[in-house]
Amino acid sequence: MMERLKILWDERSSREQWMLGVMFALLAVVILWLGVLRPLDAAQRSASDALREATDRNAAIRAKVKLLKSLPRPSTATDVPLEQFISQSAAEAGLTLERAQAHGANRLDMAIASVRPVALFSWLAVLEAQGVRVETMSARPSPTSGSISVQAVLARGGGQ
Repeated sequence: MMERLKILWDERSSREQWMLGVMFALLAVVILWLGVLRPLDAAQRSASDALREATDRNAAIRAKVKLLKSLPRPSTATDVPLEQFISQSAAEAGLTLERAQAHGANRLDMAIASVRPVALFSWLAVLEAQGVRVETMSARPSPTSGSISVQAVLARGGGQ
């Protein structure tokens, strides 16, 4: 194969050999530029943009965390009557209580006709962080797709 190429090369005049040499050199430069350098440059720019965006997001999240840490802590559930606290907390969470009946100062029987499970358990986690625990709870599928109806007894204070 190499001998055949050498024969073809030798059949060319020195001027043709010189022109072909320049052509191959230019072709190599174009292939190097289009096939290697431009893709590497594009990848570097993409990575640089992604890093810049991630750095901006990181800074924004850190600023929000700092702001959240500087906010005053919410009042605990012991400051207000349990029924009022639960009703207010449910309204803030976007939940509608069907029934909220107090049983003494530290217990409440409540019902919600239709609620998404994620919203319910998020709300209950917030209540638990503020000193209200779930004593009993029953849930059934509600007529609304993806929702449940809930009956629960909530109590103020730690677990038993």
